Amino acid sequence: MRGMEYCPQCGSSSLVQDEEGGEIVCSNCGLVISHRIPDRRPEWKHYSFTKDDRERVGDPLTFLIHDMGLSTTTLEYDLHSYSISRILKKNIVESGDKSLMKTLSAIHSLSSKMHLPESVEENAALIVRRLWKKGLRLGRNCKGLAAASLYVSSKMFSMPRNMREFIINSGISRKTFWDSYKKIIQDTGIKKDPRTIDIMISKIVNQSNLKGEVENLANKIVEMARDMKIVDGRKPDGLAAAAVYL
Repeated sequence: MRGMEYCPQCGSSSLVQDEEGGEIVCSNCGLVISHRIPDRRPEWKHYSFTKDDRERVGDPLTFLIHDMGLSTTTLEYDLHSYSISRILKKNIVESGDKSLMKTLSAIHSLSSKMHLPESVEENAALIVRRLWKKGLRLGRNCKGLAAASLYVSSKMFSMPRNMREFIINSGISRKTFWDSYKKIIQDTGIKKDPRTIDIMISKIVNQSNLKGEVENLANKIVEMARDMKIVDGRKPDGLAAAAVYL
């Protein structure tokens, strides 16, 4: 706990370090001062009995963190010139684009809520990064991009989920979802999946003011048609209309 002698909230010097969780907690007021204590020493994994045969290891890379987990946050506390909130705020600003961080957080939240696989979540984060690199401001529509990127990603991994699920669970409008979906298709170079007839089914159901049960049943009919190999060569819009009618 070098550099930290007093609690910045109550001024108490009764600071306790949780060795297992790596947290520093004030025993007087209960303030969690640090969630992680950075270790400046390299962690080594041994693969042989010689000192030279060692490999540096650390946290795995992930697209869900703005810097892919490469940086280590180090907080140097100087209570005479900085408050913890100012230090944290400064660190966040320097760490990366806020809009990207906000959108990646939205992806993680929605993925957890819908119990999607980690592979789908990571791929959705990669899709959003492509948009970010093109200069798109993500923060204005982070929930829409999160829902649309997870939807596209689930299709790419052959784990399709109903589009309505993404809209409902993210709390966005259908228009917001479609705007984000079109942006992803246009700006990332990802091709539309010819199997996604459910998009057309959803449009027909919405325009006809039908219930969600109709959409679910229509999608099941299409899946049965695919299994029977009677989908190839037929127009998607015709198949969608027929499935909804049935």
